[in-house]
This record gives sequence, C-alpha cells and structure tokens, in this order.
Amino acid sequence: IVLLLAHLLAALSFYFVCRRLRYDAMFSAMGAVLFGCSRFAFARSLQHLGLTYYWHIPLGILVVWYCLEKRSQPVSRRRLWFCILVAILYGVQNIYYTGMFCQFLAAAILYQGLVRRQWQRTRLPLLLIGIMAALFVVMNIDTFSYQFVHGRNPGVLVRIYAGLELYALKPIELFLPAAHRIESFQRWAMEKYFTQSYSIGEPGSAYLGVIGIVALFWLVVASIRTFAQRDAAKAPSHFWAVLWILAFSVVGGINGIIGLFGLVFFRCTNRYSIFILALVLLFFVRQLHSLTRRWPRVWSIVLAACVTLIGCYDQTPVTNPADFRDVAVREDGYVASQLRAKLHRGAMIFQLPVADFPEVAAIAGMTDYEHFRPYLQSTGLRFSYGSVKGRTRERWQAEAVSTGMSGLVTTLEAYGFKAILINRAAYADQGNSLISELRSAGRDTILVDAPRLVGIALNPSPHPLLPPDFDRGWYDFEGNLKENRRWSSGDANITFENDRPEQRTIHLRFGFETLKTRHMRVFKEGEMIYETGLEPAKVEPVQLSFVLPQGQTTLHFKSDVSADSPGNGDSRKLAFSIANFEIIAD
Repeated sequence: IVLLLAHLLAALSFYFVCRRLRYDAMFSAMGAVLFGCSRFAFARSLQHLGLTYYWHIPLGILVVWYCLEKRSQPVSRRRLWFCILVAILYGVQNIYYTGMFCQFLAAAILYQGLVRRQWQRTRLPLLLIGIMAALFVVMNIDTFSYQFVHGRNPGVLVRIYAGLELYALKPIELFLPAAHRIESFQRWAMEKYFTQSYSIGEPGSAYLGVIGIVALFWLVVASIRTFAQRDAAKAPSHFWAVLWILAFSVVGGINGIIGLFGLVFFRCTNRYSIFILALVLLFFVRQLHSLTRRWPRVWSIVLAACVTLIGCYDQTPVTNPADFRDVAVREDGYVASQLRAKLHRGAMIFQLPVADFPEVAAIAGMTDYEHFRPYLQSTGLRFSYGSVKGRTRERWQAEAVSTGMSGLVTTLEAYGFKAILINRAAYADQGNSLISELRSAGRDTILVDAPRLVGIALNPSPHPLLPPDFDRGWYDFEGNLKENRRWSSGDANITFENDRPEQRTIHLRFGFETLKTRHMRVFKEGEMIYETGLEPAKVEPVQLSFVLPQGQTTLHFKSDVSADSPGNGDSRKLAFSIANFEIIAD
C-alpha cells in the first residue's frame, strides 16, 4: 500500500503539471503513468522509501518555470501560495530533492537578476529557498539539540571524497538496466558493463527506460538544431536543466569539485536521474502534444496507448509469484509473536551479531538494518540494535561480546536481558556454535526457532542495572571478564543511569593503576567522594558506594598529571586505568 501510494502520487503530480501547462490530456496521462512506474521507484522501493516518494519533483520543476517567466506584473496570490506549498513539500522531504530544487531556484535568481536585470523577480525564489532552509532547521531540531547537549559525533556518518565517485551519476547507467524483462538485454548489460565496471554504487535506479531514452535523444536533437541555427535562446529549458544535472552529478563533476573542499554531504548524485526522467518526459509530452495537434483523435489515443504499453513493459520489473508470499515478513511475524507470548512486556532482547547503526556493511548474509525487522512486528519488547554508532553509550555491546559467550551471558543477565536473538545468516555455521556455547553455559531454553532467527532465554538478575557509559576519556575495554582494565587518556567520566522511580545504592570495586606518580580524585556530581595517591607498578584497590537517584549520575575522575606515551610501542597517551571494574546493585 505504501509503495502503491508512492507510484500514484508521482503519476498524479506529473499529470497535474502537464495539465497546468495545457498539454493534451491523453499524452499527459501517458507521461504520468511512465513517471509513476519509473525504474527508479522500483529500484528504490521500501529500502529507500524516502527516495521512492519523489512525487513532488514535477511540482518543483513547474515552480522553477514560474520563477523564470518574464513578467512585469507581480505573481498572483494563487500562484504564490502554490509555490509556497511546493517549497514546504520540498522542505520536509528527502534532502537530496531539496538540494536540487534549491539549485534550480538559485539558477532562476541568477538568470532573472544578472541576465534579465529584473531583480524584483528574484524575490519569489529567494522566499522559497528561505522557507526550505527554515523547514530544514525545524525538521532537524532534534538532531541539532542532541548534538548541542551531547557534543558532535563525527563517527556516525562517514563521508569522504571516494563516496562522491562511487555513488556519482554515471551517464551510461541512464541507458542500461541492471535487471530487465528481456533476458538477453539484461545479460548483455551485465556482461558489457555491470560486471566489468570498476565501481558500481547504486545500480539499476538510473535507467530511464526506452521511452525516457527516446525523449532524451529527442531533446538533444532539438537543442542541437537551435544551436545550428545560432538561436540558442530557443533551446528548450529542459535541455539546460538536464545539462546542469549532468554537470553537477557525474564523476568528477561540480559536486566532486565542491567535495575537494570538504563538502561531501550530497554524495549519491546518481539519485538525480529521477529529475532527468521528469524533465525528458515533460519535454516528450510537450512534443507529442505539438506534433499530433492536427491528427485525428483516434490516432493520438493509439499512439499514447502504444507508448504507455511499451514504457510500462520496459520499466516495470518481472514479477515472481514467490515475491508475494512474503516469506521473510511472515517469519518475522512468527518470531515476534513467539517472543511476545513468552516474555513479559518491556523485556530486553540482545541481538547477535552486534551491528553498528547506521550505514554499515552486510555481515555475511545479514544485510544492513536487518536487525530492525523483528522490532517492526512486535510491541512491548525492547531490542538492543539501533544505537547510533560513534557514541560511547553503547560500546559495551561489542566489549561484552569480546569476553566470550560465558562473559557475554554474565554481562547481559546482570543488565537484565531476558533473551538473546541470533540472526543465523550472519554466521557461516548458521549460528550453531553460538547455540552450543549457550547450552554449555546452561542457557538451552529455546524461545523461538525459525529458519533465519533463533531466540534463547536468559536468567536476568533480580536487581539489574543499566550499562554504565564510559565517555570519550576512556579507551576500549581490554582483557576478559575476570582480568581486565580500561585506560584513560586523561580526566574521564562514568555515567550511571537509574530507570526506576526509587533510589538505588550501588557498590563499585576496581583497582587504580598508573604509569606515573599522580594524585587522583573522584567526584560525584561536583562532590569529592574519593581521593588517593597512585604509584607506578602498584594497584590501588578502591571500593565506592553511593546512591543513584532516578535518572543519570556521573562520576568524574580527575588527575593532577596529564597523559603520556607508555614508551612500549603503544601509540596512545595513557594516564591511569581502572582494573577489574565491578558493579553490584542493591
């Protein structure tokens, strides 16, 4: 239903624009169907739902044409509100589409101001850009506020110049499908390009389809004809827009040049192929409208019907009855129902393997974001996956796994986890060795066993405590569950969280170690609760007890001596460490 709505909205939007431009209704409907059933939509589908909802692109093109008109009178109130509405739509939807729309509006500003010298005509596009900028801030206020409170997280989304080339628009992909109904065509495309190309970023979505390719060549020929007649001013505006998209989006294009200076946010410029499709189809409808103006109506209908059938046959993927069985979805539903039936509401489930979020590579046969699937069909259960990478709050997950299955079970049960959910596809042996280790640890109660997922019960502590957060002042965990340490890079903090309404008392046991003589102080929310001197090669045992009110409580570890290199080949600068850190909660 969600995908059908995306296709329908795209078709209706395209048809609306064509009718506003007074194109023939039959050809407008033809173009609308082809735009709504684009290969781009099928390639993106649910995996890139935000991109699949591209329906507002034709509306934005219409607004840009309004901004480029040569008029002496001000814009009508009705048109003004329409343009504002479209700007709002762009402001709240996918940022890639917003970015290209803003570029077109900026071009309209330059054209009206510098070429036509009609600076009053630049007010509308400036207003629209301002609306979108304001909406961008509003839509992302949660992100900005979280970053303001918790600091920047440079590791969450890694963007480097290489991504600009990998995911750039490769013009040849406008003409080649990664999958096609005609198997010989698909094999030829795979053999000649997709299997030989040095880098394939997001294959398949850029394909314009046969009708889109014909429309693009028609546009190029029509434009070349105007240049040959030395009348470039009469070249279709569609041509200049497509030319700009190509110049901006191709490998080594304008976006790549901008990326040299560190602005690498819009890395996947192959996605702008949908703008090219919208433009060439609008041009195609316009040309057919003019070409067939004096034709008998029946021939126009036949032509539109033939083009629609050819385009739909070419653009829509081959359907397989097995695709509609929803095997994976049914399995997820079964797993979720079994977990809900056997676990209490609010139960915590630890998912293996540990996977970062967002944007990580597939782990064997487990795809990125696959851990979200059981969550989507469950209610009242809490899953471990989905914590934003780059933050220290959840690095305990990978550290717990590093202690082995026995250590992992001990840690998870201390934190109150009721079950482990294993994705078999991520392991060469389908997770059988993990299941054997859990059985050896006495955890052999199977909650659910499906082809892809298996859930095993744990015995959580009656007094669980949420994992502490070792901030960026601490390096990663070293050792095993019994013998371990964690070095600091200087002053550092540990944050504890009490999710219960009543106060709780916790007891900490660990040993202080240092490479240099230093004086250590430990503060709890500004109040010093411990003080000692440390000497090299000596372990200072520490026991601390304090009350945790509801919410977060932070311990601040402060030293009078800065961190230094240990001189043993370790590139880190080390200050002090805490060894065999243990928490006991009442």
